[in-house]
Amino acid sequence: MKTSRLFPASPYTLIALLLLVLVLAACSGGGADSWAGVSIDSDTGSIYVSYDKHVVAINPTSGATQWEYKNDDAKFFAVPVVHEGILYIGDYKGRLHSLNAETGEKLWVYAPEKDTLIGPFSLDAGDRVISGVAVDSNLVYFGLGSRNLMAVSRETGEEVWTFKTNHGVWATPLYVKANPDVNSVATVYVASLDHYLYAVNAQTGKELWHKDMGGAIPGQPAYDPVRNWLYVGTFVSEVIAVDLDTHQIVDRYEAENWVWGGPVYEDDVLYFGDLKGNLYALSVTDDGFKQKWKKPVADGAIRSTPLLTEDLIVVGSKDKHVYALKKADGASQWSKKTKGEALTELVFVSAGSEDTDSPAVVVAGTGDRERLLVAFVLATGEEQWHYNDKD
Repeated sequence: MKTSRLFPASPYTLIALLLLVLVLAACSGGGADSWAGVSIDSDTGSIYVSYDKHVVAINPTSGATQWEYKNDDAKFFAVPVVHEGILYIGDYKGRLHSLNAETGEKLWVYAPEKDTLIGPFSLDAGDRVISGVAVDSNLVYFGLGSRNLMAVSRETGEEVWTFKTNHGVWATPLYVKANPDVNSVATVYVASLDHYLYAVNAQTGKELWHKDMGGAIPGQPAYDPVRNWLYVGTFVSEVIAVDLDTHQIVDRYEAENWVWGGPVYEDDVLYFGDLKGNLYALSVTDDGFKQKWKKPVADGAIRSTPLLTEDLIVVGSKDKHVYALKKADGASQWSKKTKGEALTELVFVSAGSEDTDSPAVVVAGTGDRERLLVAFVLATGEEQWHYNDKD
């Protein structure tokens, strides 16, 4: 395990820490509204949405409820993740729930030990799970909102190891399996609010190396298998390329504002948004970044990782809109208003067979309970269906 190091102090760091404190304080009493975390099972096509104290499975063509799981005493802020028929999701008491993805049946719940804070704020303090999870054949990896990366058994939920960080892990961990050409052991890459990118041995939890990114990292890293690079966005308005062979920074690109959502890499192009509402496409070469295009898309923050389809890039925004642009040049394809803020990742549902006659859609989670999920036809932006929590 690594030894403790000081959290670098800067104006951006202090702002990020203040944001963390405000979010955790607001939610600790259970009164704050959670956002809708959305995911899809690539095998069955079912959509899963987590919000408030519920996880719901949704039919992808009709928006009808398939099953619902309720957590009695804590809300969900994390995105549900499905792997080989099992759904994993963390809650705002630091617990990880394992459910049968087909039925919603609870399989196990991991509950961490509580910490006692010392001084005028003494209380029994659980932790929060804000990130999604990474899964391999044996373990489930997830971050805690205050600090640390956890690994628990897929079968039982029993804790296997803890990797210590100095501040919170909001980003979903990235698991990269062993490959003799690039990494000799399976590795979990952890982006933390303490400014560090960590490489951790997936089986033992021992640190392999770390690198200071110069700012808090809230989103999941993107992996480039061609160059064996990682890309991260930071709260100092940068996107950074890191060479995993040398552990060195290859290049930095300065955005106009904080990069909250993780970037996404495809075919030598890196896409990401910022909190000013801009969307970026960077060409990636062996020498680093070159801007392909940049578009001022939204009047509010783009907080999530963009969704890529064959020809389009789709994002939601705090300004209560969903935007679709052409990947080639950033030209607008369509934009549609939502009743609530669209802050989380979108999911893509491919077109059905001729018998079902269902078009390809993108599904956005919003902050409005009457239209918690909205499915937009990919080609036109026309609404196909919506899910109403109040029905």
